[in-house]
Amino acid sequence: MNRLLIRCLLTLLSLSLCLMTTGCWSSYEIQQVDYAKAIGVEYKDGLYHLYVQTLDFSSVAKSDNSSKTSQAPPIWVGHAEGKTMSLAMNELWRASQLHIAWGHVTAIVLAESVLNNKHIQDVFDMMGRFPEARYTTWVYGTKDSLLDILSTASIYNLSPLDSVLHNPMPSYLENSLFKPVLSFELIATHNDPATTTYLPAISLNKDLWLQNKKKHELFLIEGAFFERMGEKFEFMPKNQLPGYHWLIKGMRRAPLLIQKDDVIYGALSVGLPTIKIKPIIRGERVTFKIDAKYLTALYEYLVPMSYDEMTRISEDTIKKQIMETYRNGLKQGVDVYGLQEHLYRKNPKLWHRLSGDGENLLLTEDSIEELNVHLTIPYTGRYKRKV
Repeated sequence: MNRLLIRCLLTLLSLSLCLMTTGCWSSYEIQQVDYAKAIGVEYKDGLYHLYVQTLDFSSVAKSDNSSKTSQAPPIWVGHAEGKTMSLAMNELWRASQLHIAWGHVTAIVLAESVLNNKHIQDVFDMMGRFPEARYTTWVYGTKDSLLDILSTASIYNLSPLDSVLHNPMPSYLENSLFKPVLSFELIATHNDPATTTYLPAISLNKDLWLQNKKKHELFLIEGAFFERMGEKFEFMPKNQLPGYHWLIKGMRRAPLLIQKDDVIYGALSVGLPTIKIKPIIRGERVTFKIDAKYLTALYEYLVPMSYDEMTRISEDTIKKQIMETYRNGLKQGVDVYGLQEHLYRKNPKLWHRLSGDGENLLLTEDSIEELNVHLTIPYTGRYKRKV
């Protein structure tokens, strides 16, 4: 009798488990889902404006035969506004026709009006509370229209995911002028008072590429935003940052023109830097010593020149560009190269005292006491140099 009772109980338990585990009650069919791939945030007239770029499954999924199509994949952009980020999000949900999946977002674009201490905290506080949110999304600042940025299609009618907005690394590895930033990097630097927060500035360029002789808008990094001592961000265009990339440790490749007295001798591809920044403390005065070494390749050799003279001219050019960028940053109250962080790591008490706990910029035009640049050219392409 006991054995029969146990068998009955086990049977009932098995049936109840089957009833409870069959089916995914909260699941959606893939054709019933909007996949959010990019988010844009703007602040104006006391309201947060939220833009969401969504793609259907056919635009997100990859297959062997769908890399290039005759028509550009459709891009939908939702727009809502609210006094807080959460209210703007709920307003967007109110008008959404399908379930929005947030776990596939790969890019966040922040308008210039959002780039200050308070609004950035509001944006990432709201996004960080979503269980689907990821900290590996690319983050950009922009001066352009968010609607235009999020509505731009890719080249060759590829998926919008095959673009600088969603995948900046291929372009950066070819021309390493402005390093892409992930959201966790932005949050980490923004929460550290000694670190200069940097954001690449994404824009749309209409002149570099033509499609059937018609201008076609494509993404381009046109400069960068730098946080000004815990306040708002300052925008610096590319022409004000000629030497910014020379002191970025992750730089892969950047061009350098060999020019003297208006004569162009050739062009180098510079990369693989070794950067050392050392604070020199003399009482209450702090200066910095910078040592930078690079490996380069000679890809264009127009006029014969000795190796020693070529390296000397190239090193002098890099030094001038580094110092020009540094002084342009000081004019806007920005520590472009993050020199103050090196003092903070070595002597945090002195940094707190001199900077007023991060409120004041302690750099001057003479803060870079010594700048040493050493460049070697081990590779000259398929042809040997004539000299």
